[in-house]
Amino acid sequence: GTLVTGPNGSSIFLPAAGYYTGPFLGSDGKAGEYWSSSSSETRVYDAYQLDSNSKYFEISTLHEVTYGLSVRPVISPNNHHYCPDDNHPHMIDLGLSSGTKWACCNVDATKPEGYGGYYAWGETATKDNYEWSTYTYCDGTSSSTHHIGDDIASSEYDVAHVKWGSTWQMPTVDQNQELCENCSWNWTTLNGVNGLLVTGPNGNSIFLPAAGFYNSYGLGDEGELGSYWSSTLGPNDDYHAYDLGFNSGYWGGNSWSYLSDGHSVRAVCK
Repeated sequence: GTLVTGPNGSSIFLPAAGYYTGPFLGSDGKAGEYWSSSSSETRVYDAYQLDSNSKYFEISTLHEVTYGLSVRPVISPNNHHYCPDDNHPHMIDLGLSSGTKWACCNVDATKPEGYGGYYAWGETATKDNYEWSTYTYCDGTSSSTHHIGDDIASSEYDVAHVKWGSTWQMPTVDQNQELCENCSWNWTTLNGVNGLLVTGPNGNSIFLPAAGFYNSYGLGDEGELGSYWSSTLGPNDDYHAYDLGFNSGYWGGNSWSYLSDGHSVRAVCK
């Protein structure tokens, strides 16, 4: 058969399994014939296939669609961030040097493109009104009632840890920054939902939907902007926390938002 080696050095082996025409098996041990999913543009009884033997490796329409050829499946680049089943959450290993694994979907979502819930920083329940006067840890002015920590990961204030337990937690600002600096980011659409496809060094991906965010004016920018909490309090005050913000032309791990705003949460674990 044919050993096919990719740019990263990984390989697959395509056995020379031959093909069937009518009841007869031919070229077994001599040629590999593999169907594609694409039919010929010019002849309805042909489809594209991958042909290989000891001398060549090429795409052709050599055999008619009635022939029996081998099939080697693939996972589409548009689908390889899908969850393996509906039992969420799943850990997605992006190949990051820290060993951090990212969840397949947002907290409260049941699929990668689901918006999930919106949470004020340190709160573990959604609500109808996101403003300073309704913020649990606020005295009604522009400062928190009490300091709940510089980093709330894995604490009673961490909604990912409270809802999912185990080793799940909100990402720190450093984990958000690692995602930004070590992954490729592509604005795309998944099942009609805008967002970012984030692909790690090992080729695995997660999809972050542009779910918008809540403030005192209600929900805004859904489909245009994503804003994901970190577990890390912002710089120099007690009323901002770091978040991961993005739109179709920008993404970064060092922005910050008011604690009382309602943002998405994408959990991590190690």
